Amino acid sequence: MLNLTLDFSGIKSASMREIINRSAIYIIPRQPFKKWASRYNEESQEELESHLNEKHLYLIDYVNGQDLTPGILESYYDKIFEYELMSWNSYESEWPENRNLDLFFEWFEVKLCNDIFDLENERIITE
Repeated sequence: MLNLTLDFSGIKSASMREIINRSAIYIIPRQPFKKWASRYNEESQEELESHLNEKHLYLIDYVNGQDLTPGILESYYDKIFEYELMSWNSYESEWPENRNLDLFFEWFEVKLCNDIFDLENERIITE
């Protein structure tokens, strides 16, 4: 087992702000999504693999604890699913018909990150 001692003495508190009202989830495409997305690939195989290996991060309401339960994802999965599908194919008629939480978990691995830190001094800009 690896033991690490972290030294935060060199960190200036003004240069690192914890975002306390958000958690984040990131998703990793699983094989069923990769198979579906590859049908709409117009890139080389290398570019396809690179694109499929990207991880997308989504900020959500703060989650206290380490467990990512289906209940937490219930209000988010549909928007995430639509974005991921749209990034490969904008024709909704070619998307899976019965998109539900079970299919979402079948197509994506989901990870939770509770602690988010902003290391930049500039404001976060949103569209």
